[in-house]
Amino acid sequence: MTKRSVSLVMAVLLLSYIPILEHSSNHDETSRGVWVLDSDVERIEISPDPNSIQDLGAPTIYNGYEDIRSVRADSAIGVYTETGLLPGVAMTLELAQTRSDLAVVLVDGKSGLWDARQEILDAADIEIRSTIPPSGFLVQAAPDELSKLTRVSVVKAVHDVPAGLLVHPVFWEAHGDETILVEVLGWKDSELIRHSEPGLGLDDSLSIAASLWLEEAWSPERGRMWGEISLEDVSQIVRHPSVAYVAPLPVLAFHNNEARNHMGANTVENTFITGLNGSGQKIAVGDSGLDNDHGDFTGRIAGLTSVTPGDSSTADTHDGHGTHVACTVLGDGYRSSGTYQGIAPEAQLYFQAMEDDDTGALYSYGINSMLNSAYNNGARLHTDSWGAGSGAGSYSTQSEDADDRISTWDQYWSYQGMTVLFAAGNERNEGVSPPGTAKNVITIGAHVNRYNGAPDEMYYWSSRGPTDDGRIKPDLVAPGDYVRSCKSQEAEDAQGSWSNNWYLEYSGTSMSTPAAAGAAVLVREYLMEVAGRQAPQSALIKGLLILGAKDMGSRDIPNNDEGWGRVNLVDSLIPDGDVGIFVDDRSRLSSGQVSDYTFDITRSGEPLKVVLTWSDYPGSSSSSSQLRNDLDLEVISPNGQITYKGNAFINGRSVTGGTKDSTNNVEVVLIDNAATGTWTVRVRDAQHGGGRTWQPYALAVRGVNVNDLSPDPAFVQNSFEISSTIPQVGEEVDISVLIQNQGAGSVAELAVIARADNDLLGTRTLSMSPGESAELTWNWTPVQEGMVEFTFHIDPSDAVEEASESNNYMSQTVVVSAPGVRVTTEQDTMTLADATDSSTAWQLSLMNTALFETNASIYVTDPVRVQDGVEFDWFTSFTSNTFNLDAAETTTVGLTMVHPAPPPPGLYRMVVTGTDIENDIDSELMLYFEVPILAEGDIVLPGEQFLVSPLEPTDLQILVFNEGNGAQTYDVELVSPAGWHLGLDTLGAFAGSSHGSTGTLAKDAGRAIDITINPPGAMIPAGSLFNAAVIVHSRVSSDSWSADIPLIVKAIDQVSVTPSSDGIEHEIAPDALLEIELEFNNQGNRLIDFQPYVRSIPGGWTVTGGLNMVSIPAGETADWSVSLQGNGVAVSGDLELRFATEDGYYVDWNRTLDVLSGAMPTLVFHLVALPDGTTADYPLGVSAHPVGAPGFDLGWTVTNEGSTTWRPTTYMEVPNDDWSSTCAGPSTLSAGATSTVWCTVVIPLSAEAASEPIVTLVMEGEGVEVRDSISLLVESVARVSWTVTNQQVAHEGYETVLSLDLQNVGNSDISHVLQASGPDGWNPLILDGVVVSLRPGETRNFKLGFTPNTGEDGTLVVELGDSDNVEDSTFVIEIDVLPARTEESMSTIKMALFAILILALAGGVGFLVYSRTVGNSASLIKTEALSKIADSLGLGEKEVEDGSGIPCWICSQDIVLGEALACSECGARYHKAGQVEGCDIVSMGHCLHCDAESEGLLEA
Repeated sequence: MTKRSVSLVMAVLLLSYIPILEHSSNHDETSRGVWVLDSDVERIEISPDPNSIQDLGAPTIYNGYEDIRSVRADSAIGVYTETGLLPGVAMTLELAQTRSDLAVVLVDGKSGLWDARQEILDAADIEIRSTIPPSGFLVQAAPDELSKLTRVSVVKAVHDVPAGLLVHPVFWEAHGDETILVEVLGWKDSELIRHSEPGLGLDDSLSIAASLWLEEAWSPERGRMWGEISLEDVSQIVRHPSVAYVAPLPVLAFHNNEARNHMGANTVENTFITGLNGSGQKIAVGDSGLDNDHGDFTGRIAGLTSVTPGDSSTADTHDGHGTHVACTVLGDGYRSSGTYQGIAPEAQLYFQAMEDDDTGALYSYGINSMLNSAYNNGARLHTDSWGAGSGAGSYSTQSEDADDRISTWDQYWSYQGMTVLFAAGNERNEGVSPPGTAKNVITIGAHVNRYNGAPDEMYYWSSRGPTDDGRIKPDLVAPGDYVRSCKSQEAEDAQGSWSNNWYLEYSGTSMSTPAAAGAAVLVREYLMEVAGRQAPQSALIKGLLILGAKDMGSRDIPNNDEGWGRVNLVDSLIPDGDVGIFVDDRSRLSSGQVSDYTFDITRSGEPLKVVLTWSDYPGSSSSSSQLRNDLDLEVISPNGQITYKGNAFINGRSVTGGTKDSTNNVEVVLIDNAATGTWTVRVRDAQHGGGRTWQPYALAVRGVNVNDLSPDPAFVQNSFEISSTIPQVGEEVDISVLIQNQGAGSVAELAVIARADNDLLGTRTLSMSPGESAELTWNWTPVQEGMVEFTFHIDPSDAVEEASESNNYMSQTVVVSAPGVRVTTEQDTMTLADATDSSTAWQLSLMNTALFETNASIYVTDPVRVQDGVEFDWFTSFTSNTFNLDAAETTTVGLTMVHPAPPPPGLYRMVVTGTDIENDIDSELMLYFEVPILAEGDIVLPGEQFLVSPLEPTDLQILVFNEGNGAQTYDVELVSPAGWHLGLDTLGAFAGSSHGSTGTLAKDAGRAIDITINPPGAMIPAGSLFNAAVIVHSRVSSDSWSADIPLIVKAIDQVSVTPSSDGIEHEIAPDALLEIELEFNNQGNRLIDFQPYVRSIPGGWTVTGGLNMVSIPAGETADWSVSLQGNGVAVSGDLELRFATEDGYYVDWNRTLDVLSGAMPTLVFHLVALPDGTTADYPLGVSAHPVGAPGFDLGWTVTNEGSTTWRPTTYMEVPNDDWSSTCAGPSTLSAGATSTVWCTVVIPLSAEAASEPIVTLVMEGEGVEVRDSISLLVESVARVSWTVTNQQVAHEGYETVLSLDLQNVGNSDISHVLQASGPDGWNPLILDGVVVSLRPGETRNFKLGFTPNTGEDGTLVVELGDSDNVEDSTFVIEIDVLPARTEESMSTIKMALFAILILALAGGVGFLVYSRTVGNSASLIKTEALSKIADSLGLGEKEVEDGSGIPCWICSQDIVLGEALACSECGARYHKAGQVEGCDIVSMGHCLHCDAESEGLLEA
């Protein structure tokens, strides 16, 4: 990485830490012949160098320019143009009056703001009080000095300033004599020091103004007055030249584990050996108070002070907010054994208590005073989980003061920087609370910390941005809901969503902000201890947090919910392979200056993220835009053709094009896939409206081959190893050393060489990450005896820039032996396996290491017990002890030692010496004989403590293992506590015995021992501890082994409730206050703390007074009550309560509430309406009620005269199922309301005529029923129906009989005489009785006979005599008459019948002949013969012009002779089926003429 800075003048020496990085490669190392190494990573001690920031000397300088701007000033009250003020707000006439000492100056947009500032200051005795972007200055001077400004060349316009510009917006239209507490501020000078006097020859002071207009005025610090003022006097005090701003006194409010994991604190803590845990860092916390003896802060409270006016107490007596917040930052988890540890558990705490103990309200001397106090006491971070209770999104004077202090202390050449964090607030869409709207603070929102959604879902109430001037806020989000931290022991109202004695759970940005503050502590510690950046700017800490931030959910950063994302320290601090991190916070720019950085990206496919942050000059409440010094970030691709501007984002990633950001003092470029090559990062001072020459900034970059941390590869002391301790000449051996990267940076290519004396053994090349270690190995064969020095060099060509060069060398001297013999063995230690063994043997190898023949001998010393040096005279022998060995020959030698059975336990040592007799060279080998303790029992328990019932036996199984050196038996003894009895189930002499035996156990074998624990049978309190024990005795020694068996009495939960569950509370008024009292009887053995829950409650009932917990000591009773209030319309139903303990035991209690409805319905008959339109207002007001469909309508009026809404169902009760009815009524009827119910009733014909049945309207619901019964008069209906049941066809001259059914289809009896009439000469006659009497529904069949005397059709009429009142009493029948035929045609018919007969006879004869001639068809009657017969009968084929002349008795159309049917009884002719559509005599079943059955039909 290289850097060049450009400016007009260089006032001070710029410092920067820019190490030179080697290019790294990701190519396959095997392809380049690089030796592949096994490596692992471990924690390496890093020694921080406090002076590690390098001096790069003066940069190259060339001219630069600020951006061109519009000539206007966007103030808080409107826009100033060259022609004047365009008001944007309304204000009182008094506030619209201008101040003679102030002016808004517009400068040329082509001139730099810094140059314009200097020209204005040189022109008159004047002070620039504020920049009003883009081209305005608020200036103060005496009137005659202000007049000089019009002659300044850069000035385009000078405008008056209304006093309203200097007051909070709440005062713009305020009237009346109401008083309010206010804060009156004086002006700041060019060094941002606030004064009580304006200077400039203006004779005034804040004390003078306060004495005139404020009540009970006092000054918490210089340049600030507090007091009470009348609203009408605000316009007076603001006219004083000493007054810079008047605002309501800020009302402060709080912005109310898993956090470490979500932010990566555990990971970064364990990556660097320095232990990123906050050590060496001091953070200030401004909050309610502190429980300083909680235990989680012990020894780390550097200061504890009150900043509350009039209250010196620092206690945390209300909700424990401050203790919870401080513990989230740096609690060490002492009270939870580390479970609920803060983010920086070793940091120092400077606490500023802000809560008034009497009222619980928050006060302070102001953020300016608090920050100054903290900085002066050594704190370099400050976290604040509170904010203004109003003015969300606005840039308040508190915001300005915070920006003032941070920007001042980030001048790294004079100060050490202070990082300040503020909570965004819990107002969701109402906006971020000041001072969280300050530019230079880190504003923290909250994400879900625990349960569903964690960690990539926003906490619902976290305040959203942006600020009023459009800046991105919050900056980041951190874990904020269900955060578990310390509970103040002195707090009276500390009640979170979860709690125990020492900790509780709170939610809100109050919780996320200290979590992020703890992360900021770790970042600062990293910069100082790992990166060597002493006193880092707060802008750099902010930038690093944003560098690693994770976009939550779908990619959409930056946004107004999460800002730049969720805090993720892993990506902020930890390099990943060749992906590294670069930071710079020792650079500064003046007007128009440009700084360029270049980064060589050596591998594509990885993101490149660049974060530019700067602590901007403070804004002002007088302007609507707060950015003063506008720095621009650009990232330029290697080919120079693509430029990414800061904050030009779409879908969470940088895009080309877009416009520059002139609003925020954070700019980010994120490229998903950076191409290889040299990228340029450019920072430019595009607009310099602040009052200081220099604007420092911080840059943080993450990408491939981006790293400003140095590696430090070093040899691990005493890691030299050689495969042969004394190598022989000509013997090939392996030598190895271990190296470790003790630095914080990685190295891509590292060379290590090894030499034996002056001979190069080879070079090994490897890459190393921070903390990585690797073993390097070389092969070597000595060529001569004597001393050989091995030397090893890391980075021999000095190609790698390292943190230290002093640990790159190692040497080791090795002795090379001349020819001789060597004694070796594959097993130098023998262990006695069985107590009965009396001898032990070793197999040895004796090798001639020379390349020529030699004689050798072997000898062994007596065994010596190692632990006490006692020598034992045990017999030893070799299979042979003298040898003649050829060159390099190896022979096997057996060594046997005879010893007692068994020998005393211990480790014995012997020295075997092989001697090269010819060369007088010895080779020694140590042999060891281990005799363990013969008996060794091991007891394995299934746990550390055992829950037992005090009433019922408990089963327990333990294991006993024989770990002795042979098979043996162990005795088992059980020791019981008083009142208890532990007995062996099977191992004793009897079941329940306390003594028993394991039986013989093989070596390493075990046995399960079943034990029954018999309790005293009394209700012993839960948690009581009783100590039992098991003792295992050896039978081969006096050794015993024991294990305690702690018995913990388990909870026996048995609670009864009086009255019992499932009862009924009767006759409750819907507006009643119902008191339910329960008595709990705890028959268990522990205190029961029940938390009641309502599982179900009927509608309209609410619990009043809450659900109080109930505590029931063991063996005692406790009363509990609950009040239920009905709302007047409450309904019946089941009340279901559950009483549950924290550990899951619960009792359910249910009660049915039987509620009396408050409804009082009444029914009044309204109307009867008949289908013909007839109506009446009482049921019998019509002549009769009609029978049958569609029925008729009945109406009632229903009125609810009660006090509650009624929800009825409506139906009608009718005499029987033949009736039908449908009703339509209201589903709800409110108190006092009236509605109409309509029912449609259909009376069946079965209803008796003139009867008076009763129907009843029923409405019921919610226990209330109303009904109204009425009588109906059933209409008398006389009606009949007629049906002809045979064919209505007659033949001329033939008698015809019709069959008819007569049915009474009315509801009245009928009795009449049947009468028949017809055409003259037909003589119609009722054949079977003329009197008919029918009950309703009855049917009578009768016969009507007649004889047509002509062939013409006619009409018959059948009727009931004297039946005018009977419907359908007359029935008309249309008769179809078939005319008679001539004699000729009848003769023809007769001849045809005769011919048919002859043919039938001929057919019979033919069949006989055929059967006699064996079916020869040729022998049958010939066709010609049949033709002659037919011709002789006059039946031969003739041409018929008008048909056969023989009609069909069904359809009257002519039949076709030979293709018709004839009745065998009367000869009537019919068509065959299918000849004429609809004409089918077979389907009719009988002849229409004589009524003969159709089975007798013949072919005709």
